[in-house]
Amino acid sequence: MKLNSIQFFANTSMMISMMFIPVIAEDFGANHIQIGIIVGVYGLCLFISSYLFSRAADAWNIKKLLVAGLAFSAVAYLLQVFANDPFSLGLARGFLGICVGIYPAAMIMHVYGMGRSIGKFSSFGALGWAVGFFVAGLIGNYDLIFVASAVLMILSAIIAMRLPDVKVPRINVEYLSLATVKANWDIYLTFMLRHTGASAIWVIFPLYLISLGANEFWIGTIYCINPLVQFFIMRRLDGRDSVLLVRYGCLVSVVAFLSFIPPTTFYYIMPGMILVAVSWSFLYVGSTELLLSQNQDKATAAGWITSVISLASVVGSLLGGIISYYGGFVSVLVFAGGLSFISFRIMASRPHPHPQTPV
Repeated sequence: MKLNSIQFFANTSMMISMMFIPVIAEDFGANHIQIGIIVGVYGLCLFISSYLFSRAADAWNIKKLLVAGLAFSAVAYLLQVFANDPFSLGLARGFLGICVGIYPAAMIMHVYGMGRSIGKFSSFGALGWAVGFFVAGLIGNYDLIFVASAVLMILSAIIAMRLPDVKVPRINVEYLSLATVKANWDIYLTFMLRHTGASAIWVIFPLYLISLGANEFWIGTIYCINPLVQFFIMRRLDGRDSVLLVRYGCLVSVVAFLSFIPPTTFYYIMPGMILVAVSWSFLYVGSTELLLSQNQDKATAAGWITSVISLASVVGSLLGGIISYYGGFVSVLVFAGGLSFISFRIMASRPHPHPQTPV
């Protein structure tokens, strides 16, 4: 339960802090393009950090890496309290991205080394998202939101200190090598395209909901639907065909994103959020299981999922801000649906893999 608790608290903390960043940035005077840049800075720093520390998790002590990442993240969450304009908010989010990138690969290696279920472990992350969204909407006060995130990360670090040392294979890593990316290019590209579209939506989604009449409480409630459904779905995906999971995840994403277009009120968004939950559950669990089974440098391969998510957040946030600025909210939704369909076409041509013999 220690690993599940860390996963839950860390993801709760992340979402408490993240949900209202576009609204806070707009309150500071940022336009949609600047909001995209602020969110993109976080994603870029997370990409660089997760790339480096995913490789480090294949060579370093994973427990020390996990504790350090959680502790530094607690400090970074708290520093957001002192942001008072778009520039300082961007700096605070960038530093947070560096800190948050330290621990995910180390945590995945703990799960793998202890022989735990990837699906069940991932489901507690989704549950943390749900609680984070709800708590953020409930608190309302932005300074208290950031303080709450910091407290939860401190709690996570304390729990991580009590984890047993896990024996996992250690390998020498080349930090500048892209061999893992080349070997799994279709998985990463599929994930990249789909999540770029999703990130383009999420960067303006709170503003879209406000335009449909939602207040802060309803924004938090609507955001909760996605991770709550994920929690129940992810727990049932172990042993499924990973390639098919990724394919269906992309296809359902197309339907989910396009379903957001007709609504004239925020209540009609809710069914689409259920579809988003199904698509992400399939995509994330399927991709992670596939990478763990197909690669010897498991921390690097699985950790690259975090890198791809963060890189997609950079590109998607910038594109979402630009597209919504010039074309409106609906243009962003069509853009996301199109990228998800391309992702599906890429995975539709992938042959079923033959897992490597464990070493």
